[in-house]
Amino acid sequence: MRIRTLLVLMAAAVLLPVVLASVIALEKIRDGERKAALRGLQETARATALIVDREAQGALSGLKALGGSEHLRTGNFRAFYDQAAAQNRLPEVWTLLLDEQGRQILNTIVPYGSPLPPAAARERVARVLATGKPMVTDLILGPVTNRMLTTMYVPAQGPGGRPVVVAQAFSIDHWRNTALAQQIPPDWIVAVIDRQGKFIARSHRPGQLVGQQARADLVAAAARADSGLLRHSTIEGIDAYDAFNHSELTGWTIAIAAPSELVDGPARHAMLLALGGLATAVLAAMLAAAAFGHRFIHAIGSAGRAAVALGRGERPVVRPTALHEVDALNQALVGAGELLDAERRSRQAAESERERLLAGEMTAREAAQAQNVAKDQFLAMLGHELRNPLAAISGAISLLEMGGMQPEREGRYHDIIRRQNRHLAHIINDLLDVSRLMAGKITLERQPLDLAECVAGCVESLRATERAIGFRIVVRAAPVWVDGDPVRIEQILNNLITNALKFSPAGSDVHVDVGAQGDRALVSVQDFGVGMDEALLPHVFDPFFQGPQPPNRAQGGLGIGLALVRQLTQLHGGDVSAASAGPGRGSRFAFWLPRIEAPVDTAPRPGLIVSTRRTLVYVEDNEDARATMAELLRSCDYEVVEVPDGKGVLPAVLATHPHAVLLDIGLPDIDGYEVARRLRSNPSTQFVPLIALTGYGQLRDKEAAALAGFDAHLVKPVEPARILKTVEDVLARAAALEDEGR
Repeated sequence: MRIRTLLVLMAAAVLLPVVLASVIALEKIRDGERKAALRGLQETARATALIVDREAQGALSGLKALGGSEHLRTGNFRAFYDQAAAQNRLPEVWTLLLDEQGRQILNTIVPYGSPLPPAAARERVARVLATGKPMVTDLILGPVTNRMLTTMYVPAQGPGGRPVVVAQAFSIDHWRNTALAQQIPPDWIVAVIDRQGKFIARSHRPGQLVGQQARADLVAAAARADSGLLRHSTIEGIDAYDAFNHSELTGWTIAIAAPSELVDGPARHAMLLALGGLATAVLAAMLAAAAFGHRFIHAIGSAGRAAVALGRGERPVVRPTALHEVDALNQALVGAGELLDAERRSRQAAESERERLLAGEMTAREAAQAQNVAKDQFLAMLGHELRNPLAAISGAISLLEMGGMQPEREGRYHDIIRRQNRHLAHIINDLLDVSRLMAGKITLERQPLDLAECVAGCVESLRATERAIGFRIVVRAAPVWVDGDPVRIEQILNNLITNALKFSPAGSDVHVDVGAQGDRALVSVQDFGVGMDEALLPHVFDPFFQGPQPPNRAQGGLGIGLALVRQLTQLHGGDVSAASAGPGRGSRFAFWLPRIEAPVDTAPRPGLIVSTRRTLVYVEDNEDARATMAELLRSCDYEVVEVPDGKGVLPAVLATHPHAVLLDIGLPDIDGYEVARRLRSNPSTQFVPLIALTGYGQLRDKEAAALAGFDAHLVKPVEPARILKTVEDVLARAAALEDEGR
């Protein structure tokens, strides 16, 4: 028998039992590894759920502590804000306080006193107060941050035992940085899913999938059981094992998916590799006698070629041999090649990221510079627009102080002061209106209006001003009715017609047309002035936008009039458009509103009737403003008691028994809200009508005035006629209530 044959037989005798035992053992190992991997997957899901519960429990404890705060019980919201802000983990976690209507009283993600949105959590707050139990929301859109977040609500008691809700908001970044921060294989997919089946956080493609629905089969399985395991395809189309567990405090589902290849593949690959190695060994044993030397040299040569490829920076490609040591060397070379390749890719990625960050920084810098230029331009325009009327007022006052002038000249200077004062009030009101509109805080007081009458009245008023001197305003109007706010409609018309006059040469015409167009009421204003370039048309209604200005700024302004026109028109349910045939060929602005049928009774309402010799207490800390308003009221036959601060109000009311109190809010000692509360709590003064006359005009200021007990709210500056009408309306309502009580 040849040695070669003997070696082959010996190898076969030794290797065949080993092969069989190896196959059986590898199969058991493969099954065991699979079960162990799935157990690890389930344990990771359970651990992640515990992390979510830990975060929720910590928030619950903090909110309960805040709910028992002495500052909350006594209504010291400023101190409560500081206490709540101490628990912030911005920008991911912040605290809120809501009243029983779902309105935000304070929100620690913005400075104290910042404007807050109207009630947006009414149903959730009602549910928490009804059950008296904490509640964790699913994924919602925050009304202040406009970001996706989750919120925990806890019931509490506020001032006077009124129910309130203390809440803590968690951004999706918070859950990504806590629930997804575990050390897990990069190919595993970890997800936090709310009770509606939407992703709160996800380790893969969060920017695309957070807020989207999870796979229906996973959501259905999680609805049937508190924990479990299923095999399905992920959103990316990957065949995976998915373990899920529920968070006890939030009710959310924690799901962790591992590609089935990662669970089943290693053991299968190891078994196939081992079988291949054994087969190679058997074949090598059979051929060893004839080709052992050749095989050995070939194996060494393969390793040498891999080393050469590695030295050139290439990824080595090797084939298995019959020699274990050589195979190990080859695998080490392959591993080294993979490491070098990964390092090269990482370096390229870092370089790309650096270039991206650099480009982003350049873009941000350019945007900041553009914003700075826009700010400077706006401040320059505002300064110009304010200085002109102030200079005219100052000059007229100086001339009046000199005295000794003829009555007609004195009347002229009084007209200048009144006109420029109206101009200043118009500028300030436009600025405030733009701010309120952008914040969505303007409400309309609608009534049926004939647009033809509105246009006629507006044009008639403009013709009496110096703006219209030298122009011919041609009105062609047919009756057409809309449901609108008369003050805001007049503001729209005044801005459009004034804009047409501003950009028209002296002596030219401005045409105003009113009529019906199907179910719309259409108003157009056509001028024959400077016109516009086509590139300007898309931007003419943008806030603070202005076209090129001449050096003398004869056509200047703040760029807010047309922005107000568009936003007020859209608030009425209509829209506005602009057109021009080009520079020097005039412009046409048009707006439409939904048309209504003419009301059956269009008789005018009765005019204002001013009653005589009634007593008013007027509270104002500014001496000049107090003196002028008191004199105005006395000229209308009211007796006026002037009070300069909050402390003197109650004694003055008790001493004079006035018919009404006009009260400023921003007083130096006690604010007007507190004064109103004290008057309402005193049996001798609780029914005296209260009118707020203040510079605070936002929606939350009006709501605060109503809560404090005011009967009416007027925002400075306000026309005297409106003050007098408001006083009469309040007194009339008080008289009617008194008659009913009798």
